[in-house]
Amino acid sequence: MAASTRWEYTVVDSFDRLSALGEDGWELVGVTNAGGNERFYLKRPLPSLREQITLDQRKQALGKAGGGSGE
Repeated sequence: MAASTRWEYTVVDSFDRLSALGEDGWELVGVTNAGGNERFYLKRPLPSLREQITLDQRKQALGKAGGGSGE
């Protein structure tokens, strides 16, 4: 049996952010307009545990390679 896709969601109030979010894998799934205020609802698949560990390791390695202020 295949594993079902797990999703993460976000809501933004600015149309200007949609392009950047789309480049990061977010998909627009809904828009509401109440009192002239638009809200944009987006989703994207959550990375698998294996992918998340790899992403966390990459961030940690890049943080160390970035130099930062030493000890």
